[in-house]
Parts: sequence; structure tokens; C-alpha cells
Amino acid sequence: MKALYRPHGSILCRLALFMVCFFFLPVSLVQAQTIENLKAELEKLSQKHGYANDTLYLNKANDLGFMLAESNPDSAFVFLDKQIEMCQKADYKKGESDALKIYGNALQNKGEFAASIDYYKRSLAIAQDMPDDRLIPGILNNIGLVYFNLGNYAEALGNFFEAIKGAEQTGNLNVEAAALNNIAMIYFEQGKLEEAKTKYQEMLVIYQKMGNQGRMILAYNNLGDVELKQNKPLEALDHLKVGHASALALQSPEFIEMTARTLADIYVALDSTDKAENLYRQSIAIAKEKGYGVPYSHSLVGLAELYYGKGNYQEARLYANEGLEQANKMKQAMQQRNAHELLAKINERQGDFEEALANYKLFKQYNDSINNARGQRLAATLEAEYEFSKKTLEFEKASLRQWWLVFSAFIGLFTFLIILFIVYRNRNKLNKAFLVLKEKNVEIESKNEKLENALDQLRSTQLQLIQSEKMASLGELTAGIAHEIQNPLNFVNNFSEVSKDMIAEIEEERAKSDEVRDESLVSEILGDVLQNLERIHQHGKRADAIVKGMLEHSRTGKGEKILTDINALTSECLRLSYHGFLAKDKNFKVDFRTELDPGLPKANVVPQDLSRVFINIINNAFQAFSNSEFIPDRDRDHNSELKPLVKVSTMKNGDNLEIRVSDNGPGIPDAIKDKIFQPFFTTKPTGQGTGLGLSLSYDIVKAHGGELKVNSIFGEGTEFLINLPYL
Repeated sequence: MKALYRPHGSILCRLALFMVCFFFLPVSLVQAQTIENLKAELEKLSQKHGYANDTLYLNKANDLGFMLAESNPDSAFVFLDKQIEMCQKADYKKGESDALKIYGNALQNKGEFAASIDYYKRSLAIAQDMPDDRLIPGILNNIGLVYFNLGNYAEALGNFFEAIKGAEQTGNLNVEAAALNNIAMIYFEQGKLEEAKTKYQEMLVIYQKMGNQGRMILAYNNLGDVELKQNKPLEALDHLKVGHASALALQSPEFIEMTARTLADIYVALDSTDKAENLYRQSIAIAKEKGYGVPYSHSLVGLAELYYGKGNYQEARLYANEGLEQANKMKQAMQQRNAHELLAKINERQGDFEEALANYKLFKQYNDSINNARGQRLAATLEAEYEFSKKTLEFEKASLRQWWLVFSAFIGLFTFLIILFIVYRNRNKLNKAFLVLKEKNVEIESKNEKLENALDQLRSTQLQLIQSEKMASLGELTAGIAHEIQNPLNFVNNFSEVSKDMIAEIEEERAKSDEVRDESLVSEILGDVLQNLERIHQHGKRADAIVKGMLEHSRTGKGEKILTDINALTSECLRLSYHGFLAKDKNFKVDFRTELDPGLPKANVVPQDLSRVFINIINNAFQAFSNSEFIPDRDRDHNSELKPLVKVSTMKNGDNLEIRVSDNGPGIPDAIKDKIFQPFFTTKPTGQGTGLGLSLSYDIVKAHGGELKVNSIFGEGTEFLINLPYL
């Protein structure tokens, strides 16, 4: 995650110092001036004045030290040692505090976090002794950044919230926005993505008000990172395109490296591996040239992930080890975690299971240290204390104004003491309530984790069952098509064979002499051949119609509604369903018939979806006669009215079409009638049904604005009624 933080030594870290840690230099001026300009100005000042006690010169020298720390940290240390000594001789406390802070920035850019904390604390001690406390919030924020990169989230959050409170009191929008950004980054690492996104949006609003283009790039970049983590790569890509274009326009290598690295992560999620590889290499080149430690490690590990995805494990292992080496130099926990996780997967693929286990243990160690429960609990605690302190401060200000206006000095003092007592008592109550709430939250989180695991298992089972239902439907449909098309093909084959024999008879008759040849017989046979050809043509067209109908039925598309002949669709589904059962059981004997309204108007429906509904319901009707479990004892063989029958009828009813599928089967017992539309409920034998057919049919009819109902009398039969709007 990109943020206003120093410890990574990346552009992001550099931006943190640029915006948060050192505010004596305006952003526009930093962008406009070069190191050469500053050196020239210092030379002029040294010639014009004795610079030992000249605060103007010392401030300008700190500007130069800042630029050196950002562009080439190694070159800044000697200069800053001299600058600190000069400020001490001049007894210029503000300049000394700034110089110590810049020294800490340079150390962070080098990835030397533990060393930088000492310089920041020395800078803070001087700032706290000064009457002007505007320097304190920025220093606190930088200290928080160091702790963040050392994996100590508790200390980091404490400093960030203190920085925000100080920034609000001093009106320092830069520090407020930067601290919001850094808190968001911790939320991101803890998986609180919506909270992180909210903080980044607050930060973006502040920078938009300030018109700060560079910080807006950073905000867009960080929002993109959150959206990528939320599995919204297209939204993330929109934000990063804006940020990357702005970075190129500013010709800033820091911003270009940052946005290129995040764009690479997004293109990996979108499977655009070539684009991702080019952007990772661009980031690596800039980071290596400028000495940005963490971005260099991040992009190396990202490139290794890319090669791992392509199956090039040797290259992946090479880049992962290089990224890990860089992360170890800086003791940067997040990149150490990522590199060890990837190496464990590579080792496993290469069969080196002992090394894989060792890397996985290290990954688990770093991951646990980053996401420790204390940091998460403290985040909520400190934020609540921060909000409470704001409200308390506002209340005290309002009370103080009222005291001066209404009461005398004595009564006002007494009232103030009462208010303090009430605030103290309320604070104790709130603290007790908060402790109880914290315990409840831990309990709720534990239960939520169990529920989420159960939900994941349920979703996995659902997907398997839905796929099983689709495959079962496909098998039945295929059997129906094969059996349906077999009839016209049999006729074609039979008439072809007969016609062949007839032509042989004609040839035999023609071979006779004119005296014995029977011309009338030849004419008769030719007439029969002509009739056979007409029947072959007729059944060929029938087979062609079946194929065209099934192609239309199975054609994939976007599920668009079209005007459809419901009569034709139901008839075709009825025949396919019947022949599907006949294909599975040659002894299957169930009559079927249709009663279709010839004046039925066409309906605006998705034919592929609706045919699935018809086939599911008609299949259930035929299935009723093969499921003996619910068939009552009655004599169907000697009573024609009780012979197995499935009937499909259609009619117009006002603005709706009615499609009825009925059977005189065993009916549905009252005990299960209310359950048949429930997902996964089935009366079929184990392994023969998923219980999703009627549930999916119900949802499809609802999606068409219609209604699916069932009427059934146990022992007499069942009727499904489908109401569909045709307008």
C-alpha cells in the first residue's frame, strides 16, 4: 500500500517526507527549484552576509539539505552534520530541529529505520521546548512512520492520532492529510478495506482543496491499491490511469515509479502479463537508480510473482531471493513476508519441501507480527479516544463562553468544576462500557469467523450442485434430441432402401425385350419411387427443422428477450423430454398430448431460459410415473382414464399467457408440497437429482415478471401453472 511514509525508501516514503515531515518549504517551490539553484543562492547569501548567525541562510541551507536527502541520501549526511553544528552555534532552535528531522528523512530513504528514530526524537525534544508548536505534528507523524515500517502498529497509531490532533489545533492541513493516509495504510494491512478507503478519500478532498497535484496523484494511487485488494481491478485502473498520466506530466521519477508499480499490480490481476512485466521493470530501474529501497524490493517480488504465474520457477526464484535480500537489509516486515510466501510456493513446485516449510514458517512469523491483535484493538481504541477528545474540547469551549456571558467569576468557576466532575464521571462510564464492548467485539469476531468458514463451505457445495444440475439437464436434453431426430432418419433410410430396390426392378424390366417388357409396371414403379422421394424430402425437412430448433434453443447470447412463439417452444420441449425418457428406458410408456391456443400471441422472453423451465417441469411430470415411492395403489391398466398421461396446454388470460403442465400421476404429498421450490429439496433417489431444477425455474419465471404455482391432489395428479406477461 502506498502512503505518506518514510520507511520504505520509495517514492511513497519520499513523498511522506516531502509533504509531512518538512513543511518549511512550499510544495510548488520544491518542485521549481533545483539543487543547483539552491547552491547558487547560498553562495550569494554567504558573500552578502556573515552567514553564521543568518537565519535566512540557515533556512536556505536546510532547503538544500532536504533536496539532497530526497535525491541522494548518501550525499546529504556530511552536509547535514555541518548544518546541525552551524544551527547549534547560532542557537537557532527551529533550524536545528528542522536539520535533525531532515537527517532522519535521509536515513529513512536509506532504509535505516532504527537509526532515524533517534534523530526524530532529538528534533521533537527541541520543538517541544519552543513556544511555537507547529513543528510537533509533522515530527510525530514521521516517528509513527518509522514504527509502522518496523511492524509496531500500536506505537505507529498512537503517534498518527496525536499528529492529527496537533494538526487540527494548528490548522496544518498537510500533516492532517498525511496522518489520515498513514492510518489508512494500517487499516489496509489489517484488512479493513472500507475504513482505509474512507481515510484516503478524506485525504484526497484535502489535497483537492489545496490544489496539490502531487499529493492528489498519491491519493489516486492509494485508492487504486484498496480497490485492487477489494477485487475491483477496473475501478482501480481508472484511478491509476489518472495518477500515472499526472505523474508523466510532472516528469517526476518518484511519482512515475510509484504509479508504474501499482499499475503493474493491477495488470497482473487483469492477466495483462506483458504490460505488468514492462511496468515492473520500469519501477525496478527507477528505484535502483534513485536508491528507493522498498519499491525496489516490492517490484522484484512482484516480477517474481509474475514469472511464477507463467510457470518459470527458476526466474521467479531468482527475483524473489533478490527482493528478499533487499527487504532484509531494511528489516521491512511486509516485503519479507511477501517474499517468503512466494519462495515457499516456488519450493513446493520444485519439490524442495524442506525449504518450502522453512520459508512458510518465516512467512507465518512475519505475517503474525504485522497483524497482531493488539494493533487492531488499539486502532479502534485510539480512534474512539480521538473522537471523544474532540467532542470534549468543543463542549468545554461552549461552556467557557457561556460562563463569561451569564455568570460571575465565582459562579463560573463553580460551574466549570461541576462540568469537569461530570466529564470525569462520564469518561469512567464510557471506559467501562468500552471494555465491555471490546470483549463483545472479540466474541463476535470469533463467531463471525466460524460463520464465514461455514458460508464458504456452503457456497462451494452450491456451485458443485448447480454444475451437477446443469450436466444432468444437458444429458436429458441430449438423449431427447437423439431420439427425436432418429425417427425422420429411420424413414429416410427405409425409403432410400426401398427406392433402391425399385430402381433395380426398373433396370431389370428395361433389360427385357420390347415384346415381354411391361411398360405399365415400369410406370407404376416410377410413381412409387417419386412418392418415396417426396417422403424422403418430407422427413429430411423434419430432421432439418429439429436441428435448427435445437441450434436456436442452445444458441448462447447475452440473455436478451425476443418475441417467441410459446406454442412452438412448449411443443418442442414436450417432445424432447419424452424422447429423453424413452432413450433411457425402452419400456417407458406414458402418453402425452397438447391443447394449444392457436390465437396465442408471441411473448417477449429469453427463449433459452424459458425452455429450461418447461423441460424441468415436464421432466418432473414424466418422472412422477417412474417414481414408485408416492404412487398409490390403483388400477391403471384396466381404466383408460387412469393411463399415464402428461398434458401441456396454453391460453391467453387478459395481459398474461397461461401455460399448464399437468399429469394424472401420484400427486405430491401435503407434507412436502411447500418445499418443492426450495433449493436442494428433491424426492428423487440419491445421486439422481440436485433439487435445484424447480428452484431455478421459479427464479427464471420471476425474472420474466411472471408467476409459477403448483396444484396437486395426492393420489390424483399434479398441475404446474406458469403465468407470463406477453407485452
